[in-house]
Amino acid sequence: MKRILMSLLMLVALTSLQAQRKKALPKPVLPNMTVEEALAKYDFPSAELLINNEIATLKKAKQPTFEQEAKLQWLRKAQIKLNAVEKVTFIDSLIVPHNEALKHIRLSPECGTLHRYSDFFHKADSMDCTVFKSQMGDQIFFSQADGQESVSLYTCDIYGDNSISKPTILNGLSDNEEKQNYPFVMTDGTTIYFAAQGTESLGGYDIFMSRYDPDEHRFLSPENIGMPFNSPANDYLYAIDEFNNLGWFITDRNMSGDSVCIYIFIPNETRQVYVPEELGADTLRSFARINSISDTWRDEMAVRAAQFRLRALKASTEEKENAEFDFIVTDNQIYHKTTDFRNESARNQVGIWLQTRKQLEETQHLLTLKRKEYPNTLSNQRENIKEEILSLEANEERLFNQVKRLEKEIRKAELGL
Repeated sequence: MKRILMSLLMLVALTSLQAQRKKALPKPVLPNMTVEEALAKYDFPSAELLINNEIATLKKAKQPTFEQEAKLQWLRKAQIKLNAVEKVTFIDSLIVPHNEALKHIRLSPECGTLHRYSDFFHKADSMDCTVFKSQMGDQIFFSQADGQESVSLYTCDIYGDNSISKPTILNGLSDNEEKQNYPFVMTDGTTIYFAAQGTESLGGYDIFMSRYDPDEHRFLSPENIGMPFNSPANDYLYAIDEFNNLGWFITDRNMSGDSVCIYIFIPNETRQVYVPEELGADTLRSFARINSISDTWRDEMAVRAAQFRLRALKASTEEKENAEFDFIVTDNQIYHKTTDFRNESARNQVGIWLQTRKQLEETQHLLTLKRKEYPNTLSNQRENIKEEILSLEANEERLFNQVKRLEKEIRKAELGL
C-alpha cells in the first residue's frame, strides 16, 4: 500500500512540475511586420514565426490551415535556396517595358537570336510567348499556348526554302502541368534554359535548366537554377553570350506596372555559392535580392572588361551594316575591318582567324545535324553516329581554343606586346 501511495504522490508531483514548466515557457516574440513584408525582405525565419502564429490562432478557432501550411512548405524550400546563393557579378541593369525587353538583349550572331512569338509567326499571342532561333538559323525553340492557361515548349526545323517543319513538343520538359516559356539554347545544342511556373518555382516564373539525352530521346529532369536568379516574383529569360562572356537575365522583382529589369552579368564557368556563416543573414539576403550591383564587384578589372565588352556589343549592332567583324583590341578600341590593323603580322593572322571562325561555325552546324540524326537512326548504326558526334565535339573544342589563341596573338602583335 505504501508503494502505491508513494507512486501516486510522485506522479502528482511530476505532473505538477510539467505543468509549471509549460506555464513558464515564454511565448515567442513576434516580429513587428506582416508575413508579406517578411517575405519581401527574404526574412524567412520571421515569416515562419508569423505563419505558425496564424496556424495556432486558426486551430484554436477550429478553422482550416491549408493555406498557411502550404506557405510553410514554400518557406522551407526558399530557405534551402537562400543557403545556396550563387556568387554572380552583375555589371549593369536596365528597366524597360515588358513587351520591349527582347529588343534590349544584345547577343553575338554566333549565339542565336530571340524574338517575340507574335513578331516571328505574325500571329496574335495572348500568352507572351517567345522564340529562340539557333545560330545557324536551321532550328527554332519556342513556347506556345496549348489552351487557355497551359504553355509548353516546342521545336521546329527550318529548311533552305524557309519552310518550317511540324512543331514537336520538347520531350521531358512538358510532362507536367507547369507553364513553360522563354527558351534559350546554348551553342552546344543540348543545354536549354527556360522559365516555368509550377511546384518547384519560388513564385510566378522561375528559371530552370536541362540537357538533352540523345540515348533516351528526351530532356533530363529540369533543375531550378536557384538564387539570385529566382525569386518570389516572376523571373523570365536567362541567356548566355558565350563569345562575349556576358549573361542576360530578365525579372519583374521590385518593378511596378508592366516594367521589367534586365540585368547583365558575367557568367561563371562553375557554380560557386556564398557561405551563409561568413556573410551574415542580412548580407546574404542582399545578394539574393540583388539589392546592389556594385556590391557584387569582387574583381574591378573583370567588371571593367565586361562593361567594355557590353559597350562593344551594343556598338557592333549599330555598325553591323558596314562592319566585317568585331575584334576587341583594347578596352577602348574595336576593329571592324582587316584594314583597321596597322601591324602587318596582325593583318595576316586576321585572315586565319576569320577562316578558323568559319570552320568552327560549320563544325557546330554539322554537330547539330548529327545530334538530330542520332535519335532517328537504327540501333545498329547508332555507334557510328555516336563516334562522329564525339569526333565533332573534339574538333569543336579544338577550333574554339584556336580562335581564342589567335585573338590573343593578333592583339599582342597589334599592340606590340
